[in-house]
Parts: sequence; C-alpha cells; structure tokens
Amino acid sequence: MVDVSTARLSNIVVHRVGNKAREEGMRLAESESEVSESLAELLIKSYLSPLAKQKEIYDFFHESDLSLNTVSNITGKLFAEQSDFVLQTQAIAKHLYATSTHQNISSGDLVFFLFTGLKVDDIESSGLAILKIENKDYFLEIAESSDSFDIIERSGISLNKIQKGALVLPNEQGVFVVDNLGQKTKYWKDSFLKVSPRATSKSYAKICGSILKGISSKIEDSQDVADLNEKITEKINSSEITSIAEIKDISSQYIDSEALSEVISGVVSSTGVDIADDYEIKSQDFAKQAKPITSRVRVRAGVGLVISDSKYSVSGVSITDNQDGFQAVVNIKARKET
Repeated sequence: MVDVSTARLSNIVVHRVGNKAREEGMRLAESESEVSESLAELLIKSYLSPLAKQKEIYDFFHESDLSLNTVSNITGKLFAEQSDFVLQTQAIAKHLYATSTHQNISSGDLVFFLFTGLKVDDIESSGLAILKIENKDYFLEIAESSDSFDIIERSGISLNKIQKGALVLPNEQGVFVVDNLGQKTKYWKDSFLKVSPRATSKSYAKICGSILKGISSKIEDSQDVADLNEKITEKINSSEITSIAEIKDISSQYIDSEALSEVISGVVSSTGVDIADDYEIKSQDFAKQAKPITSRVRVRAGVGLVISDSKYSVSGVSITDNQDGFQAVVNIKARKET
C-alpha cells in the first residue's frame, strides 16, 4: 500500500518526444521546471494519487538480464544520484524515442515528477512518476472586456485523467502503470517500461489463460479440443485451487512435450514472468480467463462453435466431408450439477 498523504514534489522536468518512425525528433530540457506550491499540491492530487491507487503492481523484466532493462537501470541511478535528475530523465526520454517506432504512436510531452515523503507499507520512500501527454483537451476561458465577456477557446492538459503514466518505486518495490490510450499500440508497458504483472493469483490466472489459448491452437482434432475444454472445466469446478503443473498435465494428453514447451516459452517471453509449476491459482480467477477458451470449440479452421451457457458442454464432434464442403455433427450434453 502506498500512502501519499505526506508526499512532496521535489523535482519536475518536461521533455518533448516525437515518433522515431516519422523522424519527428526530440526536444530535451536542459533544466528543471518550476511550479508554485499550490500547483505542486494539485499535481500530487491529480497524478500521484491515482497512480498510487492502481490495484495491480508490476515489476521490471528483461528476456535475458534485468540489468538490461533501460528504465529500471536509469531510475535506479536516479534514486541513488538525484543531483543528475535532468540528465537521467533525458536518457529515459531518449529510450522512449528509440521505442516509438510504430506509426500509430503519437508524439507528446514526457513529464517527470520526483516525489519524496511517500510511505510504502508504513516505510518512507521516494517515487518517480512518468507521464506522457499525447492529447490536449479543449476548454473555454471567459475574458472580461469593457462592456461584455468574451469566450475564448484554449487547449491544455487535463488534470482529470492520466493518459499514459507510471509510478516507479525504488529498491524493487514495484511499478504502478496507467495506459488509457493503449488501444492502438501497447508500447508503453511492453516496449518502453518493459514490465510484467507481479505474481498474484489473478496475474497467474491471466498467464494460464494465455497458455491454455496457445495449447488449444496447437490441437488439430476438434474432438480433442472439446475433451481438453471439458477436463479443464471439470478441474476448475472440482477444486478451489489450480496449479500450472495440473494444467500442463491435462494438456500433455493432447499435445506433445515439444509443442507444450513452445507454448510456455512464448508466454514467458511475452510476459517476462518465470512460470513456476507449483504456483497455486484460485480456480475462480482461472475460470474467468478460461471461459472464453473452454466455451469455444473449433470445428474446422475458420469455423467455430461457442457454448454461451456453462450448463452445457460439447461431448463429441464428428465431421464428414462432402462435395459442398463438410457436415459437422456436434453432440451437446448437460453438465451434472455440483
């Protein structure tokens, strides 16, 4: 838990970062920005507090060596050598520019706030907030003239919603992330910050969902897919806890060890999480991730069947080719109430 009630804004600097693919370049500040005490309090309320309230905690990762994670490396130096605040934030801005290679990534202002006086589990800490402002909001300003009031259109940065943000805590205490503009690209978490969810039942459930999806895509026989879905569902319904090892054991009946290892390696690479066989997941968490997969049966490439009511399951699929295409007979049974 992060308490920001005694937080103070220590340093602030703004850089402007463009899209590398469009060769927009950067404009890096050489000195810090100055803000009034009242604005500092407003920034804590509008930006630091929402970041600290994020429920999911992330950790930095790298496929080969954590020391090669750029943001983790630089922020570690920044917390240790706060006199180099501008220089270190310039390095992070350059890293953002280097990862802004997708055409849909917008240019924007990259704002760094260094806070002191935070409390993490009642222990005093500092924290670095990083915000990227890609879109400006329009607002109206009323200006008084001699005999009337003029309405003037302005644009600026909203205090009500963080577009892209991160709160980095020192000493591997975690990273809190906000990405409200991630529909087009996922570069903020995946390429720039390079973070993965901290191991919890819910985060592991998401990973298990990705593994199950990958395994299902490797199975060619429709009946085997239906059988796998039913066994996974039975496991979820019969126990409060599910482990990675149990999912792998069930899946090994339908794909070989090499294909299974390939699926798991792909998930490890994309998430940065070391998947432990003995890690236990609440079955109710896994059920939410598994349902979109176990409720779907692939009849043939490009043709699928979705069972929207969990009271029913597919017990058999038989396919017969004919001159017009194929005929599929799907047997559906009602599940026994538990």
